[in-house]
Amino acid sequence: MALPIIEANQTLLVQAIIVYLYADPGLGKTSIGFTGDKAISFDFDKGAHRTGELRRGAVVQVQQWSDVANLTPQDLAPYNTVVIDTVGAMLESIKTHLALNNTNKQKDGSLKLKAQGLANNIFKQYVNTLIASGKDVVFIAHASEDQNGDQIVYRPDLGGKNRNELYRIADIMGYLTTVTTGEGKNARVISFKPCPTHHAKNAGGLGGETGEVWVPDLKQNPTFLADIIKQAKDHINRMTPEQLETIKADQDYENWKQSCTEAQHAGDLNQLTESLPQGHRYVMDMWYAVQRRAKELGCPYNKDEKKWLNSPEFNGISNEQLAHLQDFIAERGLDTKTVCEYLGLDALAQIEVKQFAAVKVEIDNYAKSMVKT
Repeated sequence: MALPIIEANQTLLVQAIIVYLYADPGLGKTSIGFTGDKAISFDFDKGAHRTGELRRGAVVQVQQWSDVANLTPQDLAPYNTVVIDTVGAMLESIKTHLALNNTNKQKDGSLKLKAQGLANNIFKQYVNTLIASGKDVVFIAHASEDQNGDQIVYRPDLGGKNRNELYRIADIMGYLTTVTTGEGKNARVISFKPCPTHHAKNAGGLGGETGEVWVPDLKQNPTFLADIIKQAKDHINRMTPEQLETIKADQDYENWKQSCTEAQHAGDLNQLTESLPQGHRYVMDMWYAVQRRAKELGCPYNKDEKKWLNSPEFNGISNEQLAHLQDFIAERGLDTKTVCEYLGLDALAQIEVKQFAAVKVEIDNYAKSMVKT
């Protein structure tokens, strides 16, 4: 039997795609997930019950990582769309699973760097398994509100390295928010077009020139997400592999440059450096973008440690501010180790005085995201 060969100028049909949807609290992102085609939701955030009558799909109430890891292809056979709700909680579930093994922990109880890398690998391998099985995968995330100079930026509430990885593997990524219409009414809209105020990605050509898709009444439109995914697939499958690769690469690079612009300290630069996608057509341009931002921030590079360092002129928070911040964190039910990992810092002392207020806002938003769907 002759081997079927698809030439470079021929379309390569895509059977499954990765969707990344992030939103402000209370906008119904979990309910949207249930409008996927034959959807099953992995409820890591334990919020599926809040969808009420809009819960139209199956649910796995995840108590521990093995609840998901032990699912077989036969278990998932009836479903076409797997919804990860939320991706941040999924990664925490994997890390908690690894922490059960004392050899993965440091003396203070935090995961060793090697174990954190293992968590990322487990995550990527599991997603690849779902894609290989022909399932569409929908990642749901909370939105975080970050300050970049005078500009407020909305992006997925996920640590830098994992966030950059999901940017890379997603086919479409949208920010769900509310806007006021000309009639003075509130309406929900998903923006798939990247701009300075939020991150997005649109290989599926959704929303035309504006990249905006309005969210209808889900009671009347129970296949809303399924329709979006089909539209994206149809668009992707009209392109050759070379065209699709170019579009994705260009969007990856634009998101990367935006992330570099938003970097505020050496911790951000180190996360970006660790996330450099080796083999990407723009990997050297991405590296140069990191270097340019490092120069703007005055952060030198230590070749021996292979890490960016904060500027010698770094003006860190005072001991009084440090104590205040520790109390601020405890009041919100968080711990310093978790917050430092979330912010990409080795210690709270790495925070600059000028970033003190913005960091408090970010920590407060992070705390709120841990208790909201």
